[in-house]
Amino acid sequence: MGGTFWDYIARTATRITERAFEGIKTLQDWRGERDGRLKEFMKMMGLDPMPEKCDLDPQTLGEFPGEGYRVEKVAYRILPEVWGTAHIYRPDPMPDGKLPAVLYVCGHRPIGTHGYQPHGIMWAKRGYLCLSFDTIEQGDNPGDHHGLYYGERFDWVSLGYTPAGGELWNSIRALDLLLSLPEVNPDKVGATGISGGGAHSLFLAVADERVKAVASVAGTDSIETLVGHRHAWGHCDCMMLFNIYQRDTSEFFALIAPRPLLLCFAIHDSLYTPKGWRGMYERIKRIYQLYGQADKCELFEYPGPHSYQPETIETINRWFDEHIAGEEKPMIELGGEEHGERVTSVFNGAPPEPDRLDLLPELITRRGRVRLPSSQEEWEETKRELRHRLIETPLSWIERSDEELSMEMIGDYMAGERRYLVYQGEIGGMDVWLELITPKEPTDKLLLAVLNPDESVREVMGRVGGGHAYAVFEPRGAGLSAPNPSNTIDFKHLTRSALWIGLTWTTMAIHDTLKAIRFLREEFEERRIFLYGKGDAGVACVYAALLDEEVGGVVADSIPTTHLDGGHIIGILKVLDIPQALGMIAPRPLGLVNFGPYRSLWTERLYERLGVRDRLFIGGLGGAIGRVMASH
Repeated sequence: MGGTFWDYIARTATRITERAFEGIKTLQDWRGERDGRLKEFMKMMGLDPMPEKCDLDPQTLGEFPGEGYRVEKVAYRILPEVWGTAHIYRPDPMPDGKLPAVLYVCGHRPIGTHGYQPHGIMWAKRGYLCLSFDTIEQGDNPGDHHGLYYGERFDWVSLGYTPAGGELWNSIRALDLLLSLPEVNPDKVGATGISGGGAHSLFLAVADERVKAVASVAGTDSIETLVGHRHAWGHCDCMMLFNIYQRDTSEFFALIAPRPLLLCFAIHDSLYTPKGWRGMYERIKRIYQLYGQADKCELFEYPGPHSYQPETIETINRWFDEHIAGEEKPMIELGGEEHGERVTSVFNGAPPEPDRLDLLPELITRRGRVRLPSSQEEWEETKRELRHRLIETPLSWIERSDEELSMEMIGDYMAGERRYLVYQGEIGGMDVWLELITPKEPTDKLLLAVLNPDESVREVMGRVGGGHAYAVFEPRGAGLSAPNPSNTIDFKHLTRSALWIGLTWTTMAIHDTLKAIRFLREEFEERRIFLYGKGDAGVACVYAALLDEEVGGVVADSIPTTHLDGGHIIGILKVLDIPQALGMIAPRPLGLVNFGPYRSLWTERLYERLGVRDRLFIGGLGGAIGRVMASH
């Protein structure tokens, strides 16, 4: 037993990678799973359902020529009043007929299309049409890849928005633009890029079969090494999907099969690990072998750091000549930047008005809506539907988890007229702790208090103790196993690493609280259990109670009034927010302590409509505990 929260995250990442393709032995097995895996991928990208496509409304904002090519500067809409920027490189003079095309997905240079212009020039000179497009935060684009990285936008977690999904949508719309060009052969389109562009050329090919071949450079590697080798410290948020179904990267990228896939990695790349990418490649290749198309999945390794080398460029060129153009094209070395920023700029420093790209997280996600009921029967039906949706996606890990709680009593003693029981336990290789205090007079009710990460057992015992029986539970990541939030950089990346395995602290606390409830029922079966928690632990108690309807009631102390501010669960706001989750406790008693009166209005209206307003107490802690435990 023992271990830190980081140990648990790293062990889980290893287990995810080791379990990749479990049960997949034949092509029939894979085909039976493929559609479900693709749907999982899109959900983890935050793109299920997909946004509605609007008219691209492409705007040409200038051109510039070069020897053997010409370039069109284009702005286009990825959503209404949300603009993207691109360069379209054409051979000059243009050959007859429709051209093979390359979608060049920019990496992380600050001015993307400007910095990667040598690639567009090379492809055009080789007889391809190339569209190179900016990420949502490059150049004059006002989007953001680093909201989690800088620790400012953890509301994205609850929204279910990751810049990986934002960029995937950006890529899909860039592909729409490319395929709208009359010179392009739609059956001959490939995608490529390096670093973030390498990852997103893969993501795009998974999501969109209009990409006929891929060449990814330094894109990503296995979940085991992405997490265990601390790559979150070096990667921005656009590389991370929220892995709620706990899939290895190889399980996503195998969805590209049997379309041609080339993976290129530099041996001395500090952002990736040979063990990770080689293992990922071998697992993907097995799926290609099931299709009988092993030659369409290749790994190319080359000496050097996180960058292209001449042999990388030549390998990619030959790959696309074979699998996109269908013929050998002249080899041309990658040159340098031929045009200054003043020439290549699309918006010239001033994006159009309006341009709502900075609001992409809110525009691309759909918030859940819960109607107030007209009867108890209607509310019960609504709750059943909400529980189903919660278990299907944001809380799916809790439903799938095979982690069990083991408990050992290590103390049984009297202090005056009260009996103290102390238990040490373990879940998933991490310690948990529970202390239980019962009064002299027997009682059929028990208050289970769950620790927040910044609390201690003794602190909570002093707060909730009284004449009733109560237990204080220290779940994983709280008390002595809690990470240190004062170490802001490591705490932030620890939290981000947890998202790579599809977990937040609140989700784990819900899981562990449910296990503690089951344990207490087995040990003290005559007791009815009530829950108390403060802060995010209070949110965990609310969700534990709405999943377990035998819980007698809940006291939620100083909890956030919206998941935008805390109690983060991946994508929870696509189903409901905290006031609606509180409403799912009804008609059981609910106590709210230090909860904004305006924010509680939805919950109050619900209790009023159900005719149980007297079971909702809003006030001080002592009164809330007394009222909730007495009213059942």
